[in-house]
Amino acid sequence: MNSIRFDEDCISKIPALVLLQKLGWQYLSPTVALMLRANKTSNVLLEEVLVDWLREHNRISFKGSDLPFSDSNIMAAVNALKDISYEGLIRSNEKIYDLLSLGKSLPQIVNGDLKSFTLKYIDWANPANNVFQVTEEFAVEKAGSYDTRRPDIVLFVNGIPLVVIECKSPSIKDPMDQAISQQIRNQKEDEIPRLFHYSQLLLSLSKNEAMF
Repeated sequence: MNSIRFDEDCISKIPALVLLQKLGWQYLSPTVALMLRANKTSNVLLEEVLVDWLREHNRISFKGSDLPFSDSNIMAAVNALKDISYEGLIRSNEKIYDLLSLGKSLPQIVNGDLKSFTLKYIDWANPANNVFQVTEEFAVEKAGSYDTRRPDIVLFVNGIPLVVIECKSPSIKDPMDQAISQQIRNQKEDEIPRLFHYSQLLLSLSKNEAMF
């Protein structure tokens, strides 16, 4: 397991990161998290993790056959998440939610028959089959810019960023208000809205306080 930096800047995040690891979330350093998205801060999916999980946990059962999805269908499933059309943050988030909850129907030839089969992104029935990972200071490129924003903590399920957490020190004025304000700012169209296409839970923390 990678070690967490215990410096002054991240002191308000440490309790949350430690708790999450105790709950079974695998810690990824910011460097490793960036590598898993092809070293591109414009990417928010840990695509390497996602592709591996989709291949391992999706099978086609048809007329006695048990087969994997084709590589082209695995990539089609990934692209369905990546290339969602932008129709405003709420509508884009709803589309992602539908994919995550219902899966993606994909055509594949099995024993000479072309049929559609559903590929799942998350194993809702068996939570232990999923990959739970957490990282800090998750740099995301701003829209139309090479500048980045860095949400304090991001939680991934199978490489998909489902939770964004902002942590503030209780020593600053109105820490919870500042954390909430930062979450709202980051969702704006000229900020990092792409991260929030996927997020299903937003948290603001300040030591003994939390809001979602």
